[in-house]
Amino acid sequence: MSKILIENVKIITMEKQDEIISRGYVLIEDSLINLVEEGEYTGEREGLEIIDGKGCVALPGLINCHTHIPMTLLRGYGEGLPLMRWLNEKIWPFEMKLNSEDIYAGALLGMIEMVKSGTTSFVDMYFMEDAIAKACKNANLRGFLGSPMIGDFWKQQIDESIALFGKYKDDELVNVLIAPHSPYTLSMEALKQAGEVARKYNIPIHIHIAETMDEVKIISDKYNTTPAKVCEEAGIFENNRTIAAHCVHFNDEDIDMVSKYDFTAVYNPQSNMKLASGIAPVVKMINKGVNVAIGTDGASSNNNLNLIEEMQTASYLQKLSNNDATALSAYETLKLATVNAAKAVGMEDRLGKIKKGYLADIILIDFGKPHMNPPTDVYSNIVFSAQGGDVRTVIVNGKVVMKDYILLSLDEKEIIERANRVFVDVINR
Repeated sequence: MSKILIENVKIITMEKQDEIISRGYVLIEDSLINLVEEGEYTGEREGLEIIDGKGCVALPGLINCHTHIPMTLLRGYGEGLPLMRWLNEKIWPFEMKLNSEDIYAGALLGMIEMVKSGTTSFVDMYFMEDAIAKACKNANLRGFLGSPMIGDFWKQQIDESIALFGKYKDDELVNVLIAPHSPYTLSMEALKQAGEVARKYNIPIHIHIAETMDEVKIISDKYNTTPAKVCEEAGIFENNRTIAAHCVHFNDEDIDMVSKYDFTAVYNPQSNMKLASGIAPVVKMINKGVNVAIGTDGASSNNNLNLIEEMQTASYLQKLSNNDATALSAYETLKLATVNAAKAVGMEDRLGKIKKGYLADIILIDFGKPHMNPPTDVYSNIVFSAQGGDVRTVIVNGKVVMKDYILLSLDEKEIIERANRVFVDVINR
């Protein structure tokens, strides 16, 4: 049995806003949190890996609820184009040339970036997810992976997802999702089949909905309704857990409708801003009881996977768009990346909190930096002052993957060099 003791640390449990342990310890045994207590640890120390958390704040590992991780390879590619031109002229032609080794290289590059900015779990939609699963295992990162159903080949793609589910259904780190790309890239038959397969295997659905006005118009012209209502008609939401990226152009009826289901809207503020897609009605959704989480989208439209930076943008944008300085407070924003995100992936009883019996996905943020002081409001400091580079130590599933800013599982220099070689090679194919 492996044991880790984090001591001399301030602890944000995320149980309640006022539940902060000013100085305490966390004892981890194998993959689980065994003790979370105030004060000093007085138990047996033999065999413990000890992490001194002095000057740091421990909080649950962040969960990125929407990304396309190999798109790190496309960072900065196709800049300045609106979404539909960007996809059709740049992104999809590039992706058509990718092989599994390319995707593996891009995934590892993204995983370095996520670990170093405090993300311990991510929800991904991309091709050849088996290669990304391999990267998860090597990086010791928790992945919720869905191979997209898109266009005319959706039957083959859904079979691939079922096979991937069979391969990883008992894995500690890899979880498989059903991933219909969107209502505008799939037929009604394909959407219905996605819902049926998700119900049959009890697998969550990951889908894009109402990202742009172009999509809304396509759906309106075809079905005379909204993207969300097309998904409901297809049975996507019925008795399924749905993780829906964007939801930018939800109207009041859409919000009322999805609030009745096990539905999470994933807010991607930086990508939505960069592509001029719009601003998701996050405050309105939360007030209606819709679970809202946060994602970065792919690095090609963000252009990074830094969830700490994303949280700051998320809160500021809601304050501005609602003309309300109290909208989406720092604590509420942190919930998007922890408690709410854990609910989105169906692990609200195992992730998103530092609590006895929960999985040991924990990060330590260094409060010894000038911009983190004075620590008047710890939630405000994390959401509005912290930078991704302030993450000092990262633990995933009870294993230390970064300690004192040093990656333990991945060769950063080699992975960066490899990703750069892959980009040039794909462009020249």
